Amino acid sequence: MSQPSKPSSEDLAAKLTNPVADLISVPFQYNYDGGIGLNKKGSSNSLVVQPVIPIKLNNDWNYIVRPVVTFESLNKVDGFSGNGAGPVLLETFFSPRAASNFIWGVGPILSTASLSGRQFGTAQTGAGVAAVGLVMKAPWTAGLLTYNTWSAGGSATYGTANNFYYQPFVSYVTKDAWTFTVNTQSTFNWDLRRAENPVNATVSKLVRFGEAPVSFSVGARYYLSSMPGGATGWGARASVTFLFPK
Repeated sequence: MSQPSKPSSEDLAAKLTNPVADLISVPFQYNYDGGIGLNKKGSSNSLVVQPVIPIKLNNDWNYIVRPVVTFESLNKVDGFSGNGAGPVLLETFFSPRAASNFIWGVGPILSTASLSGRQFGTAQTGAGVAAVGLVMKAPWTAGLLTYNTWSAGGSATYGTANNFYYQPFVSYVTKDAWTFTVNTQSTFNWDLRRAENPVNATVSKLVRFGEAPVSFSVGARYYLSSMPGGATGWGARASVTFLFPK
């Protein structure tokens, strides 16, 4: 019996543009942001870890689990400098396994309070619903990932978990596994009635070390609007993503 062919670098790069792909991946994403604090003199260096774990429920459905944790180093943010971790976000999606140009998923989402105190996020926990829909027609991918969380307890003194998140995205993948992506990672807080809208533009390249595929990415970001005391102006982004194709 012949062995199934291994996915090409182009195929794997395209799968990375799909948030609910049937592919285990572990990205480590670095972000630099400035203009933070009420006096706009602070800065942040953060590391976002977001493994994507698809679980086959049956021949028709996958269950995609995406835990997200952010480790952050703050510098001179309203007089505070220090290191810590923000809330843990657990995104999950039920997604059909059938091959199609249109891909979707929906599922529950949970968020914890900040792991390291008020400087790194709200003290509230949250729960809600996440959804994603996208169209993949080579070489393009375009879609929207969104969720809404509601407060499930905890103090609202340092912000709330009543948030609406929306991430429209578009990607272009070349034959030699370069990927060009533009997205926003926007959050609207229902209590403040304010939105944070950073626009990100990145360039990625998938390479192989022996049989191990790895994607490297660099890019820039710009805040169209911010929460009070949030980041403003230009920032930078870089990431490395380890892939584990079946």
